[in-house]
Amino acid sequence: MGERRPDIKAPIVPSWVVSLLAATCALVILGFVQIGFFVSFGGLVIAGAVALTAGTVVAGIVDPDRVGRNASVVAFFVLVLAAAYFLILPALAGPVPAGSRGGPGVYPLPQRGGGPGVYPPQR
Repeated sequence: MGERRPDIKAPIVPSWVVSLLAATCALVILGFVQIGFFVSFGGLVIAGAVALTAGTVVAGIVDPDRVGRNASVVAFFVLVLAAAYFLILPALAGPVPAGSRGGPGVYPLPQRGGGPGVYPPQR
């Protein structure tokens, strides 16, 4: 088993790289088809499962002898992507503007007293 046959050439690209590319392509395709997967926790779980499955299947096709190792590399990759999504991206969004109580496009409640209330506030 340790002896190499001269008629079999080593692959140019490692099989774990191919499985990571398959997982990434699955996420990109999901993003183009249905962007809603990336806005809820359940959708993220579905997208992660699709990426893990795609990477594992491609890893099994490309290199059946190392499918366990390649599947664990894909699982770690999906875990790192999820951690980046939850930890890094919110920090890049910046601080919340003063006086805001909700997400984008949600105005604070009008002030009591004074003239008739105008909602949303005129600028």
